[in-house]
Amino acid sequence: MPFTAYTDQELLESIRLGDEKAFAALFKRYWRVAHAMTYSRVRSKEVTQEIVQDLFIALWKRRETLDIKDVRSYLFISIKNRILNYIESQLAKDVRRREYLYQRADSEETTERAIVFNDLMDIIDRAVNLLPEKSSKVFKLSFFEGRSVPEIAETLNVSEKTIEYHLTRSFRKLRVYLKNYILSILAFLQLLLP
Repeated sequence: MPFTAYTDQELLESIRLGDEKAFAALFKRYWRVAHAMTYSRVRSKEVTQEIVQDLFIALWKRRETLDIKDVRSYLFISIKNRILNYIESQLAKDVRRREYLYQRADSEETTERAIVFNDLMDIIDRAVNLLPEKSSKVFKLSFFEGRSVPEIAETLNVSEKTIEYHLTRSFRKLRVYLKNYILSILAFLQLLLP
């Protein structure tokens, strides 16, 4: 009697005994239903083929211990579980991908900020080094070390008015020098904005 005339239970019994032809007959009987059911949910030919193929491979591997009462129900439940596993894995991949892209973007932004900041600091250093020696020293103590006018005056043993004069003079000269670098300064300031 050809396998096409066998009932599902007769096919399963032959499959339990390792009959590949019975397995091929069961596959031929249900693969279209399994394929249609899977495709209707995942909408991808490749994923559908993979899920259906994995389902039947697992069925064959577990053939000796199969205890299936209703093949159609078994396939429906197995496919539903595999689709849920696929969706969960896709969601997890999507979350990991988003985290990666966020971290990468954050890292790139941090790197970009560091590069622009370093470029800007180089420009400012060059500009400060062009100042007369006393003005340069006052400016560095004020802006790089954060010292107040009275502290600088005490350190250099000069009057506060002298310190204010050097700072005013430094600002004027730096403003002229840095106007050529306004785009770099604006780029840095833009990176600081949220």
